[in-house]
Amino acid sequence: MENQNVTIHRKKISILVVDDSLVFRRFIGDIVEDCEDIEIVGEAENGIEALDMVLKTKPDVILLDVEMPLMDGMTALQHLMIHRPTPTIMFSSLTDEGTARCFDTMKNGAVDFICKDFIFHENNQQSHKKLLIDKLRRAARVITRAKEPVSTPSSDSLNNQKPDKQVVFCEECGQQEVVTLNKKSNATNSVICTHCGDIIDLNLSAQKQFRRNTFITVIGGGEGSFANLLHIIPQLEPEMGGAIIVVIHAATEHLNNFTEYLDAISAMEVIRARSGITIEGGNCYIASGQEYMSLKPYTAQLTLQKVKIESSDEGAIDVLFTSASIVMKKRLAGVILSGLENEGDRGIDILIENEGTPVMLDPEECYCKQMSQRILAKCHIPETCNSLELVEKIKTLHYNAKVEVVAG
Repeated sequence: MENQNVTIHRKKISILVVDDSLVFRRFIGDIVEDCEDIEIVGEAENGIEALDMVLKTKPDVILLDVEMPLMDGMTALQHLMIHRPTPTIMFSSLTDEGTARCFDTMKNGAVDFICKDFIFHENNQQSHKKLLIDKLRRAARVITRAKEPVSTPSSDSLNNQKPDKQVVFCEECGQQEVVTLNKKSNATNSVICTHCGDIIDLNLSAQKQFRRNTFITVIGGGEGSFANLLHIIPQLEPEMGGAIIVVIHAATEHLNNFTEYLDAISAMEVIRARSGITIEGGNCYIASGQEYMSLKPYTAQLTLQKVKIESSDEGAIDVLFTSASIVMKKRLAGVILSGLENEGDRGIDILIENEGTPVMLDPEECYCKQMSQRILAKCHIPETCNSLELVEKIKTLHYNAKVEVVAG
């Protein structure tokens, strides 16, 4: 019988550290020095050097500072994602986690973002070092695809997207006026009659087109799902009908900031979900994994209601998947993104029993793979999708349901 005690030599995770601070580069070097599976293969002081070093060293992961001379980290990241996509963790001493600038980096292809302040927390040095090492190992297992740079739209450009026209009449003289309305803009709340000069008040509630909930997609995720959602939600259109409901395990402040940021870059209106809110077609709702929301019918509408859980084994993703599948049956899709949470399988099983559609983002595109890999092992999910395929899957499900309702 052959000796089974065979030593397996695994390739070390190669790291490129890009920062104009020598002190910080040395600090990172000290952290990974004792890690047998991680090695630093190069250093650079700015984005220009970084692009050259990437070609020479071909690192598995890049640690990239946002603020640098000559070429900043954001510009370097955009070049990287076009020419040599590499899992990248961004650093900044001027930007906190869970802010718009942090989400900018993820939107442009970074897998994670870390505030540099942790190097000054002497009391928690060991925990912060462990956190960084864990992030490096996770990042090394992510498949990063080529991505064109995405600029953050200004408020003016957002307000000018997809103008809609509404006909109103002057109560004073009966003159007909055609008013151009802009998505997400409440700036136009009155118009002056061109015939008599009277002010015509506009009913803002009538500006929004009513869209039926012909289909609902519920998305669940945890750590790493912000980056996933930034590549998914902005690609969806309100015209596809139905609603998107997302439940994320994240800090409340980060979740609130993310909702505002995602709303600014998306065609759909993105709303922070609260208990009692009415779910309207054409919108995306962001709920917290720290709350337990249930989808419930109320008169002719659907609402989200906060509920008490009966078992500590139940998670927020399971609760929402379960309640939504009971209400929507086959007109529901359940999507699993990146996350560390030990939940989701119960909700997926009930969704499948009710003839809903389970959809799984390819674990290779997940920063944290534990939740998706565990659900794949427990539940019958026919296939996984990369982010582009997932977007098309959601669109197809919603548009098909919309057509079926019209045809019926």
